[in-house]
Amino acid sequence: MTDTSDLPISHLQRRKIEGRVLIPLVETLRQKLGDEVAGEILDATIRRLAVGDGQRWAETYGQGMEALKRVAEDVWAGGGGMDLQVKGQSEQHLDFDVTRCGYAEFYQALGLAVLGYRIHCNRDHAMVTGFDDKLELSRSQTIMQGADHCDFRYRSRS
Repeated sequence: MTDTSDLPISHLQRRKIEGRVLIPLVETLRQKLGDEVAGEILDATIRRLAVGDGQRWAETYGQGMEALKRVAEDVWAGGGGMDLQVKGQSEQHLDFDVTRCGYAEFYQALGLAVLGYRIHCNRDHAMVTGFDDKLELSRSQTIMQGADHCDFRYRSRS
């Protein structure tokens, strides 16, 4: 028998696996603790995971806009996770739009886009903290919330 435990999987596949665990867990938390407490637990957990992801990606890719662009292209978009279009980039900013999102497609197909936003999209701002605390993200819309694209705008604070 072949040991498949070390085979790489795409970021999208990893998030789908996590979602299949988190969705029933969140439902159980909601039933036992109520919506508000369950939401607080979920949000705190997702933020903690996202900061850790950012730290690991910084260790692998470095920091700054060019490194962040590589994370977006190699990790997030890799394996069919999303289609993105870079709108502008310098040492001070990185602007890109996500025009197709496999993460949103997964949650929307389950009828759980609101939960998908909390589990997936909610990570983005916290990830930046772990990746490079000199950067900040603004985003006014997401595909998960029904927009035709996500608008990621990263800026250097310095």
